[in-house]
Amino acid sequence: MITRVATFAMSERMLEASLRTQSRMSEAQLQQASGAVSTDYGGLGRSAGTLVSLEVSLARSKSQSSAAEEAGNRVQVMYDAVGSMSELMSSFRTSLSSAISAGGDDDATLAATAQSLLEELASLLNTRFEGRYLFAGSDTGTAPIDLSAYAATDAATQDTSYYQGNSVKASVALSSERTLTYGVTGDASAFEQALRALSAVANATTPPDTATLQAISDLTVDAIDQLAVVQAKLSIDAATLERSAAAQTDYQDEATSLISAINGADVTAIAVELSSYETQLQASYSALAKVQSLNLMDYLN
Repeated sequence: MITRVATFAMSERMLEASLRTQSRMSEAQLQQASGAVSTDYGGLGRSAGTLVSLEVSLARSKSQSSAAEEAGNRVQVMYDAVGSMSELMSSFRTSLSSAISAGGDDDATLAATAQSLLEELASLLNTRFEGRYLFAGSDTGTAPIDLSAYAATDAATQDTSYYQGNSVKASVALSSERTLTYGVTGDASAFEQALRALSAVANATTPPDTATLQAISDLTVDAIDQLAVVQAKLSIDAATLERSAAAQTDYQDEATSLISAINGADVTAIAVELSSYETQLQASYSALAKVQSLNLMDYLN
């Protein structure tokens, strides 16, 4: 334009400087909004590889801690169920002691009690949690205990015909190097003994004599002792899973802190930087407007 007095080069330089400042300001605004230094790995340079590794490790840790917590919940439900079984069998032992003391005078009442407790025990062993039968091994969709064809009448003979599950126990990865096998299946000795003791009274073809009742009482005591062992094992499993989940949570906190150190933006510093950019842009636009307002006619007049 003929009205400019040698201002073209100066205007171009000032405009380029303004655009660079505006670009840096837009980048800072994006960092302030996202809280991250860069929204892609390309903006992190050599730190990108470290960040990717940390993010993958963090995702794996979250998956493992979630699995440990889920397994811990199942173990807790199993622990509570076994505790109820112990109480049930202790009650049955008391009934047996009374019957032995009475010399078998109330066999019908004892048989009814045994039948009721047998069904209750089966119900506890068929405990279902989050859609899974907990005592069925890996066959979690099938109720493990079926009493329809079960009638153990000999207190001395082991009988697991009631069991419909399998012997594969559940397992969970606690880390990349460690896996925990946890839980107990419905055919475990403690459960078999408890069911056999109850069935021997409930399904007896003739009223049991005192010697038979004593043998059943001894079997009941063994079952109670075995249930205590099972419960102790479940307690150990629960503690292991709890420690594992806690350790993973600690690692996640550390990894999150490292990720933030690599890609986390200092919002306070960015706010100061944005204020500086805004001041620079205002000054640049003012100067640019002044330069572009120069007109040859102003000097000729």
